[in-house]
Amino acid sequence: MPRTVVVLCGPPGAGKTTAARQSGLQVFDRDDRQWSSEKQFTEALAALGSDRRAQAVVIRTGATSAARAKAAQLVAATHVYLLTSDQNELAHRIRQRDRADKVTTLVGVRTWFERFDRADGVRDFPGWSGIHEPDLGVVSDNW
Repeated sequence: MPRTVVVLCGPPGAGKTTAARQSGLQVFDRDDRQWSSEKQFTEALAALGSDRRAQAVVIRTGATSAARAKAAQLVAATHVYLLTSDQNELAHRIRQRDRADKVTTLVGVRTWFERFDRADGVRDFPGWSGIHEPDLGVVSDNW
């Protein structure tokens, strides 16, 4: 199978983690408890970038083109996608979560939309069955 490293970006509550877990690929999510620091997470992402056989999804907020480019370069991404929704829907989803950080997360949504740009032409996430490699066709119909 060809190397596949997807950087999935979007605001809190957009469904990035849910989508990543549905992929069947290894998931790198800074919110996971295994990462005790941003430094440790970044080191793991750098190692992923060197892995020629990687099959992974990296979750980042990536509100700006610069942030998405930095994440993509670090992991040598084969794909970068945006997953988002209406701010009201995101707020509703966050309020439904059983987490203590709801207020902070709601502020994070507002901040994400204040900073968001699409100058890099980032495409919306097409779903796992829609991921294509230009020269190889569909990477997997089973995602």
